[in-house]
Amino acid sequence: MSNILNYLTTFWQMFRKDIQVEWRGRQGVPVMLVFTLLIVFLFNFALQLSPELQSGLAAGLLWVSLAFASTLGLNRSIGLERENSGLDGLLLAPVDRSAIFFAKSLSNFCFTMLVALILLPIFSIFYQQNMIRLPLIGVTLLGLSSYTSLGTLLAALSIQARTRDVLLPVLLYPLALPILIASVEASRAVLDSQPMDHFSSWIYLLLSCTLLFNAAGLLFFETILEE
Repeated sequence: MSNILNYLTTFWQMFRKDIQVEWRGRQGVPVMLVFTLLIVFLFNFALQLSPELQSGLAAGLLWVSLAFASTLGLNRSIGLERENSGLDGLLLAPVDRSAIFFAKSLSNFCFTMLVALILLPIFSIFYQQNMIRLPLIGVTLLGLSSYTSLGTLLAALSIQARTRDVLLPVLLYPLALPILIASVEASRAVLDSQPMDHFSSWIYLLLSCTLLFNAAGLLFFETILEE
């Protein structure tokens, strides 16, 4: 019982620390939001598509925006641990490393999901689609959960590299391609008002990816940090 309490305490302390750092600095989420808004505005004026193509465009741009924004957040999140020897302190602490992984993954997910919730009504206005729908929010939750779990794992892998800002996207985007394709297809199906059974396979893929990458973090995060 004490081991579980220690695990949960470590998880909570790490998660709270990330939230407090972001709240005091306000440098991560605003940058992510500005970047995504720039994509929305530019593509809205650059592309004039028929209403039949709007759903596919909106779904694709939503996930391109969120993928880029999440990558910015991941780079900053893991980069903060290198400042003031924060990573060394984590390695010296007698705690389960997987708790650090889950805390980092959850904080990255929360930041990106906050950006997504702000983006959805903006997309609704610019692309003439009702994107404030519970099924679409559910797809966004699943897609971002998979993406941030994988991204947190790869960010830890690249933390010691001098070119980590470049290395992380190079590693992340090819491996995250199935997540992004499934998220786009499921989002497009929701916007086209298709029944659930038409895109359930994409939902199962997202669930499988979420379980797979969280299991990988549970098993390999300690090894990755210590290497």
